[in-house]
Amino acid sequence: MTTLSRITATVAALALAATATACGSSSAGSGGDSKTIRVELFCSGLAPIAAELAQNSGIATQKGITIEPMCVTSGSAATNALIGGSADVFMGDIGHVVLAQKKGVKMRAYAVANDRFSYLMVARNDIASVKDLAGKKVAVTAPGTLSDTEMQKAALDAGLNPKKDLTVVSGGAGATMQAELNGGQVVAGMTSQPDTLQLLRTGKFKVLWQEPDYHYVDIVAMADQDWVSGHQDLMKTFLAAMDEASMQAKANPDQAATWMKKQGYQVSDADLKTIVAEAIKSVPDGLKAQDAVVKSSTDLLVRTGFLTEPVPSTQDIFDYSLLPAK
Repeated sequence: MTTLSRITATVAALALAATATACGSSSAGSGGDSKTIRVELFCSGLAPIAAELAQNSGIATQKGITIEPMCVTSGSAATNALIGGSADVFMGDIGHVVLAQKKGVKMRAYAVANDRFSYLMVARNDIASVKDLAGKKVAVTAPGTLSDTEMQKAALDAGLNPKKDLTVVSGGAGATMQAELNGGQVVAGMTSQPDTLQLLRTGKFKVLWQEPDYHYVDIVAMADQDWVSGHQDLMKTFLAAMDEASMQAKANPDQAATWMKKQGYQVSDADLKTIVAEAIKSVPDGLKAQDAVVKSSTDLLVRTGFLTEPVPSTQDIFDYSLLPAK
């Protein structure tokens, strides 16, 4: 599927959902209840760690709310769930907020939970460089996702045309992606922790590409503005729980690793401590992104074809008014 067809499909789905909402056939804005917030997460990895810490630490419960996690694998489907009212918050990347806004959907980002790339490319040991992937099969979690954006950046930076030079397939996440790589269906795949570590432990793979210091608005807490208007106290408490849990995690990474054991990742305690300590570094102080990071993020989405100009301003994309005062 080409980038254009992926965008067309996503836009069509968003338009359909928006039309259903306008016609009153959805439950947008209904929410769960005043004490439960339904949060969509990519549960197989550590990217949404701020939300996971808020739940696993018990801090959300202490503040009087329940986080109901909803595991997702597709950003466009998760966005449509917000529009349709079957979810309250999606911990997804900035591109889904902008794309929804460009279709007239009242979507905003209310916090930034990760401002670095969460995926890297794992490849067979015989692949020397990204350029050597020309003519070969590479897996992303799903077309049009953050892993797809990062894969395209890696290819473009290596002088490849990802649409023509690579065969890109949907590999899923977690055990599904690991099976694609271990089974030899693909020679490389976009993975996040702890999947990356588990693949490297086999001795058959290496990290072919990563940009740990590239700042990108990787995970935001996005929601329908109408839902937030009707559930401001619930949203404020959720954001405060993420902020407090993240601050405590940075101050005590070992404690954070203990909290994250509740995710059930199949790694040793020592490895969990290592990857949790690294993941915490991606949570920006105050859950806010710098304007320059927002600009570089949207520029990349335009470069890879996920978005088209013009792109909304930082003020149009984000509403930080419900975050704890600093």
